[in-house]
Amino acid sequence: MKLLNKKPVRIFAIVIIVIILVSSIYFLTMNPRRGTVREFYSSMPLDAVLTKKEAEQDLTYFYSHLRSRHPGWLDGSQALIQAVEDQYNNELVNLKDSVTVLELWQSAGRIAAQLNDGHTWVKWKNPNTSLYIDNFMQLSDYGSPLDINGVPIGEILDHYLSMTSFELQFYAEAVFYKTVIVAEPLLVFCGVDTSDGVEMTFETEDGEQTFHYEFVPLERVVRYAGDVNDENWVEYIIDLENDLGIFTLRSCVDNEEYRSVLDSFFSEVFENDLDNVVVDLRGNGGGNSRVANKFLQYLDVETYRSWDSAIRYGWLLKQNKDVVVNNHKQPVTFSGDIYVLTDTFTYSAAMDFAMLISDNDLGVLVGMPSGNLPDSYGDCLFFQMPNSGLMISISYKSWHRIDSSHAGEPVMPDYVVPSAEAFDKALELIQH
Repeated sequence: MKLLNKKPVRIFAIVIIVIILVSSIYFLTMNPRRGTVREFYSSMPLDAVLTKKEAEQDLTYFYSHLRSRHPGWLDGSQALIQAVEDQYNNELVNLKDSVTVLELWQSAGRIAAQLNDGHTWVKWKNPNTSLYIDNFMQLSDYGSPLDINGVPIGEILDHYLSMTSFELQFYAEAVFYKTVIVAEPLLVFCGVDTSDGVEMTFETEDGEQTFHYEFVPLERVVRYAGDVNDENWVEYIIDLENDLGIFTLRSCVDNEEYRSVLDSFFSEVFENDLDNVVVDLRGNGGGNSRVANKFLQYLDVETYRSWDSAIRYGWLLKQNKDVVVNNHKQPVTFSGDIYVLTDTFTYSAAMDFAMLISDNDLGVLVGMPSGNLPDSYGDCLFFQMPNSGLMISISYKSWHRIDSSHAGEPVMPDYVVPSAEAFDKALELIQH
């Protein structure tokens, strides 16, 4: 009887064992998404009380995940990392015997603020219906308030900035005046007493006037019809009179709806032989940067430069440099003029969209600078504190400006005008 050669069997077994070991090491120590959550559950109420030990556990959970996931701990950002560590230790030292969820949220916010990373944050997930001041009309009529409950608005803003991670202060301030001062939980986060509503003082044509506000669900807020955003997130208009197509994208979602609307848009642009395209990214808070790549497939461009990046895999920081994309062009492409509208709230993937156009000299930017830096951290991993249920977002990639001659700068429009005037300016450029 012929004996079976056991050597190939042993080799196969060894290969399988090695694969299992390598896979285990990767998933246990290097996979960025290890331990992440797909869906947040509600946080504990803001006035819920934690023991000192529970608060320590939550802060340590946050800090340890920063150390193990954020690229800043591997890219040589020593001053930044030292500031985070110092703040973390300071928060631990100053913990009281009992800590409310609100106090813990503020404490974690001060730690995150040291990173200057707009994609790394700690937030509270409201277990109840979100409430807002009951009238937005004074904000529309008079602008920012002078004070809230008698406290100068500048003091409240400074308190907010000390607990918020951001790259550009003008963006953080814009968020404060647009979003924070109208939402009850965020006002509470800023130290404002909302137990009996709030009072805001405005400068009006008749002098200073104070208004009292209660808190109500968003659908009960009194506001101007034009302030209600019931528009589609992706849509377009064909303007034959001005020889242009206007493509509006309010969120960067790379799905079938986006691709279908995009294809229909360019089909009508080609059908009507239009020479100008306006892409409106004002107010677009980001999402998936691939929406820009899909858009560029309709342009007569063979290749284009993309941003360098570094991705953290456990103890390894993988560098991607000198990135050039081969454009998978559509059968018919556009070779006319492109104008991109941006504002302060053009953020993250929407900012990337604008940068791809600008830094590759593919079009003209009109409006206001984008709200975050091209040289920044991003792509978020989500976690949740074990005791308080506070939500955590941590960046695990770093990005770098395509045009390195503008490293460290925001994406600046070629024509800087207020957001509300951006389209009119683009139209003026087209007509002249």
